[in-house]
Amino acid sequence: MTRYPLTVEQRRLWFLQQLNAADASYNMYIAWRWRGPLDPAALSAALNRLAARHEVLRTRFDLVDDQPVQLVEPSVRIELEQVDLAVPPGAPEQELDRIAAAAAGERVNTAFDLATAPLLRAALLRLGHQDQLVCLTLHHIVSDGWSARLLWSELLACYRAELAGREPDLPELKGTFGDYALAEQERLAGPHAEREFAFWQQKLAGIERLELPTDRPRPRRPAHRAVFGTTRIEPDLYAAVERFARQERCTPFMVLLAAYQVLLSRWSGQREFAVGTPIAGRTEVEHESLTGYFSRTAVIKADLSAEPDGGEPDFRTVLRRVRSAAMAAFGHQDVPVERLVPALGLPRSAHRPPLYQTLFVLQSQNELANATAEDAISGVDLRPAADAGYAQAKFDVLLDLWRHAEGGLTGSFCFDAELFDRATAEATAQRYTQLLRRVVADPLLPLHGSLLLDEAERSALLELGAGAALPAELPTVLERFAAQVAERPDAVALECAGETLGYAELDRRATLLAARLGELAGQVVGVRLAPSFDLVTALLALWKAGAGYLPLDAAHPVERLRFLLAVGGAQLVLAAAGDSEAAALGVPVLELPAVWPAGTADPLPAPAPGAPAYLLHTSGSTGQPKGVLVDHPALAARVAWMAGPDGYALGEGDAVVQFASIGFDTHAEELWPALAAGARCVLLPDGGRLLPDFLRTPAAAAVTVLDLPTAYWSELVALGAEVAWPAALRLVVLGGSEPAAGSVAAWRKRHGDSVRLVNTYGPTEATVIVTSAELDAGSAVGRPPLGRPLPGVRCYVLDGRQRLVPRGYEGELALGGAGLAAGYRGRPELTAAAFLADPFAGGRMYRTGDLVRWRADGQLEFLGRTDDQVKLHGRRIEPGEIEAVLTHHPAVSRAAVVVRDATRLVAYLVPRAGAVVDPAAVRAHLADRLPAFMVPAGYAVLDTLPLTPNGKLDRAALPDPGPDTAAAREFRAPDSDAEVLVAEIWQEVLGVARAGALDDFFALGGDSLLVTRVAARLRAAVGLEIQVRDVFEQPTLAALAARIEDLLIAEIDGLTDQEARQQLT
Repeated sequence: MTRYPLTVEQRRLWFLQQLNAADASYNMYIAWRWRGPLDPAALSAALNRLAARHEVLRTRFDLVDDQPVQLVEPSVRIELEQVDLAVPPGAPEQELDRIAAAAAGERVNTAFDLATAPLLRAALLRLGHQDQLVCLTLHHIVSDGWSARLLWSELLACYRAELAGREPDLPELKGTFGDYALAEQERLAGPHAEREFAFWQQKLAGIERLELPTDRPRPRRPAHRAVFGTTRIEPDLYAAVERFARQERCTPFMVLLAAYQVLLSRWSGQREFAVGTPIAGRTEVEHESLTGYFSRTAVIKADLSAEPDGGEPDFRTVLRRVRSAAMAAFGHQDVPVERLVPALGLPRSAHRPPLYQTLFVLQSQNELANATAEDAISGVDLRPAADAGYAQAKFDVLLDLWRHAEGGLTGSFCFDAELFDRATAEATAQRYTQLLRRVVADPLLPLHGSLLLDEAERSALLELGAGAALPAELPTVLERFAAQVAERPDAVALECAGETLGYAELDRRATLLAARLGELAGQVVGVRLAPSFDLVTALLALWKAGAGYLPLDAAHPVERLRFLLAVGGAQLVLAAAGDSEAAALGVPVLELPAVWPAGTADPLPAPAPGAPAYLLHTSGSTGQPKGVLVDHPALAARVAWMAGPDGYALGEGDAVVQFASIGFDTHAEELWPALAAGARCVLLPDGGRLLPDFLRTPAAAAVTVLDLPTAYWSELVALGAEVAWPAALRLVVLGGSEPAAGSVAAWRKRHGDSVRLVNTYGPTEATVIVTSAELDAGSAVGRPPLGRPLPGVRCYVLDGRQRLVPRGYEGELALGGAGLAAGYRGRPELTAAAFLADPFAGGRMYRTGDLVRWRADGQLEFLGRTDDQVKLHGRRIEPGEIEAVLTHHPAVSRAAVVVRDATRLVAYLVPRAGAVVDPAAVRAHLADRLPAFMVPAGYAVLDTLPLTPNGKLDRAALPDPGPDTAAAREFRAPDSDAEVLVAEIWQEVLGVARAGALDDFFALGGDSLLVTRVAARLRAAVGLEIQVRDVFEQPTLAALAARIEDLLIAEIDGLTDQEARQQLT
């Protein structure tokens, strides 16, 4: 037995087979329809003659001294499997092809055991008298396209020789594939390898992993099943490709590859990535008569970067870049993948190639379809099988092109069927031909997204993105509220802490306060009030006075609140009676009465049609929050849908919980539609954080509608039976982040269709929401959608030049139509950058920064961000704002803020020269300037921020600092039973190694979502009514344990002597 090393390419395939022994994606096949006489004995003898001739057909692969090697057996026997297929009498040709493909597919899609030779299977599948399919299956590790063509030709030569009783006339072999492997090993052990590494590191700098928008999430254990889309490049188009190639001094291969790169770039939204393409790899003449895995994969960098003037490159420019990259790749065929991947900062995955995720193949003179005269068998009609049933996907997408008999090309797009639908494969195949025809006809066309669209598809996209028409005139929320007051004055408008307030009384109080305020047309007034009847009264009063409200959260730092008032131009703050802290805000304060006086007041003149409704602030990447001003027409458009029959269908019998703080725009989705529809709004005195406690009270039973941040809802769903959902609940509205299919499935398992579940999406700049989707049974698998546009909304998916991209392609979501905010208060430069002219329908258009695509079902799907903005627990955060505040600390030179584990913010700090960074001091610096949800939970001090080879922040290289080092305190081990119990639960919920009696839950990384989980675990553990409030109000471990002990003592004290004895026994 002869032993050889593996080549680099063989080593890659061997490793993939070790990961998944059942993977057949690197099987190759040779399948020919054989009509005419066939001698099975002669065919079997011919096969075994080939095995004796070519070492690779006797080769197996195994470990020797912990290294994979090629082991060549002295002899092997190739068995010819013979099967008579079940064919109905008189079956038409199409049915024969289907039967043959099904039978062949069973063989070509079955994996090989690489440790057992031969790695070739042969089958003779009989369809009828003198009608059969000859199917050979090989593993790619011993073959390539050239070898397959050679094997078939030599098999026919040996078959003819067997029939004639003579030796076949075959050329003498000079060397073996093993010799080639040894030569490669020697070549790569010298300075040549270093030169190749340096070359490729420079050539591939800047590439990123190709991430195509998939139709389904990537499975944890892929099966690599394939789905195909086919296109024909007609002879006239291919002739045009050849002419254009000659004009540009390149090859048709390069033109076809450039078009493929353009297609992938516009689909993914990426400009620099790698495309693999096989090359023969037979660098010596003697290799031409050998079989084996000689071919290599050249790596061609796709470069669709902008021109120096910032414009899109044209096709001629991209083609010239492809020509340069291809020529360089063909001259440097040794690609050191294992060294390049970490050097280029590319991520690794066990189931995805790290350097290139797509393959482009142009079959040349070696393709099997070109039968030659030498291959002829007397009296036999030989044709390649129309379909051999092959259903394996090596890559996310592969394009295979070959010549057809009429002189054009056939293109087969092979997609991974676990990721992509057949419709996607078919549409991509047709789009490729359409693109090729356009760029060859006009190579100077800029390569923007709409290049891939014809007029009909462009019109269809605009229609798809347009919501239903709104009525010409819409009443404002204030007008709708007034109508409810007139129709149902005594109906309950608000409920809070067991008390209620009717519509008429709410309106009376608001009118009194408005009269006291006087006319404030166009002004903005700060509101510093907790959830209460007074809060809603103040908001309505400001509207009646013509002003908009600016929410001020008392928990936020005074410095930040002063800034919000200043940039908002607010000259007045409304506060609760006795709120002494409001005076520190630096503007006049009007306190609401502790007891509302009797009587009425004359109403003020109606506000102007475009009067401001509210001013909300979102995180800003420049270091300062941005004030979004929403007017009454915008709010009216949204409330009309929310309250109406096509939206949430609110009515007199509904009770809607006010969960969100009025500092977040979701409050407008809870409060105003309820009051506009005559429903009851249930206020939570301590805010939404104590919702689980409220849900456990009798008052919650009548709640019909909940509007929750998706992350919060997911946490409640995960608690299962611990959460008491209201008996009357009919609708749950989600928003703020993407729901997980698993959470939807768990919800539906408990509630089925009895509670409607709606996913909503929208930025503050477009007035709460712009799309909605019903989360039905289909949303329990795959990726739940953002939905379709609301009435009056226009949704556009655009490329970087604000051109429409095709359905299924990634692009930035832009919004037009009704509901757009007036802009950013006092920030004309930001307004101009984000609110553009709408080139499709006139008016204005807002760029969201969200990456989306249109799904095949006509719904939008979220894919990511164009910038670093993140969502944490449904709150929009610009890390740049936090980083800007960090670098204003005298000890911090540079900073980076990232989200870790999707649950907490972590800050990475680089000290100024000579300075020492104290994380506790930095945290205090942030706490004085930012709201609590923007203060990182963890801190790490680094000498420098790690960067990728592309100069970007290397997030994967950032260490996890663990619990908040900024709030570290003396560790005292838990000692009482209650402390030990709390510590165990904290460690489990927070994922920390230890929790001490003096530790603070929030300093260890806890948040409002995890508080809910802790309370549920404690209830289950001790059987006491532990409230979410208990965890919030006793944040240290010792204090919470003491609270549990107090509750336990109280319960024991309430027992009779007999009950106490029963408890003890």
